Amino acid sequence: MSERDERRDWRGRRTARPWLTWTAALAAAAVCGCAGPAPHTPARAAAQAKPAPATSAPAAPPPEVARGEQPPPSGPAKPARMPAVAWAELPSGLRVATAVSRALPLVEVRVVIRGGSSADGERTGLAALTGELLLRGGAGGFPGRELLARVESLGASLRVDTGLDATVIGLRAPSDRLAEAALLLGLIVQRPRLDAAELAKLKAQAIEAARDRAQSDGRWGALMVLFRDLYALPTELHPYASFGATAAELPKITAADCRAFHTAWYVPKNTVVVVAGDTTPEAARAAVEKAFPDRRGAEPPALSFTDPVSPGSLKITIVDRPRSAESELFLGVLGPERAAPEWPALAVAGEVLGGPSGRLSQELLEPRGPARAVSAAPLDVAHGPVPLVARVSVPAARTGLAAQAMLDQAEQLAAAAPSQDEVDAAARRLAAGLGLGLGTATGLADELADMQVLDLPDDHHDSYRKELRDITPAFAGKVAADHVRPAHAAIVVVGDAQAIGPMLSRLGDVKVVDPTRAFERKRTIPRDASASPAPSQEQR
Repeated sequence: MSERDERRDWRGRRTARPWLTWTAALAAAAVCGCAGPAPHTPARAAAQAKPAPATSAPAAPPPEVARGEQPPPSGPAKPARMPAVAWAELPSGLRVATAVSRALPLVEVRVVIRGGSSADGERTGLAALTGELLLRGGAGGFPGRELLARVESLGASLRVDTGLDATVIGLRAPSDRLAEAALLLGLIVQRPRLDAAELAKLKAQAIEAARDRAQSDGRWGALMVLFRDLYALPTELHPYASFGATAAELPKITAADCRAFHTAWYVPKNTVVVVAGDTTPEAARAAVEKAFPDRRGAEPPALSFTDPVSPGSLKITIVDRPRSAESELFLGVLGPERAAPEWPALAVAGEVLGGPSGRLSQELLEPRGPARAVSAAPLDVAHGPVPLVARVSVPAARTGLAAQAMLDQAEQLAAAAPSQDEVDAAARRLAAGLGLGLGTATGLADELADMQVLDLPDDHHDSYRKELRDITPAFAGKVAADHVRPAHAAIVVVGDAQAIGPMLSRLGDVKVVDPTRAFERKRTIPRDASASPAPSQEQR
């Protein structure tokens, strides 16, 4: 997938983050012939984390449990709480957030630049390539490999993640080496060389990786089409319409483009530095202020996030993967903005629709139904309407039945309010998932960085939990009625168009696109209301 690949799941939520050394990764790529990280795929440059120490053996169970009796039920899990965050603003306009965590003698730093792939303009992939070139191209008087060697000599590690709304450069270092490691991080962020020769190598790797994604990454292909369909504008390109770069788009990016992007977006007023771990706010501010001396007072460019035009009717697209035995179906609608009072109710509606105990799971998930996987959730975007996306994975022969079930369940959710039990279960599950990684410096830094990208306050977790508790079935039903409307939805199916096209045609006209040719239209299958939602015996 694009920028969510490896670090984020398909919903845009952070997943486990492996930390690798650039030198080791490049050496492995050279030996096996693998391509390096691609635009909109988070690059990694880091030392392997040390294994956790072994824990002691668990205590013996109490006698009544040992005799086979059940222990008393456990109480509700204690919610993870965000520690106090100390804020400072430097004279340049750069802001510093510090959260103390003494669990390990480590510090995690995240430099949040509010310029992600939505700022690419006519050069799709520019933000991601620029971010990766920061680490690969060297900085100040240091070539890339020498700079990374200096970082590793401090016991530190680096990575860069490019998302829709921001580029985040991450640093992990021993707490007693924070000041030294921050100086190198400051060089990388504020004085990169952005070398043309290094960019050429990076583009070659990225193009090969993009070709591979087009052939093998169905979810990436689905989201490419889904974002284009949901964020359509009559006369201009919405910043979110291009979810990722294709192999045909990447060669257009030049070193001059990367330098111009860096000059425009990597300015102090557009930068937040998050420091989490075994340090103090005073030490963190001093290290950041010395490492980031740039005093440019320029404002970052302003992007136009005009509200997209909702599909006038159901849009159905097949991302063709000939001879695929499986189909992945994505149903997308646009909900309220992230900061709107209705947004928590949209999240609850998504959980009611596609959560582990949601309606799609009950109808379609094995062993009751044909689906291998079911889920639904809003995707993380900072501006404008938020997409709510449901996903179902089924054998190709059941694609038509699954698509019909997705539309039926969405229609029922929009037509009648969910039950109190459904709302309560959905709200509890969403609340339980908040801040699960806050116990570590890594999780704390990542969570604070995400909140900055989405412009959420420090007390977001507590306020969100309260909003979830206060949601009523009537409110959740109203938000679903306003936004979860199949007649204004987009369905993208990744699978064998020849096999599944006739099944889907009973729902409407079906556009078939080729992911290996920049998603160009291959053909259109006209609507056939008499078609069967399942294949004929001959097709099987």
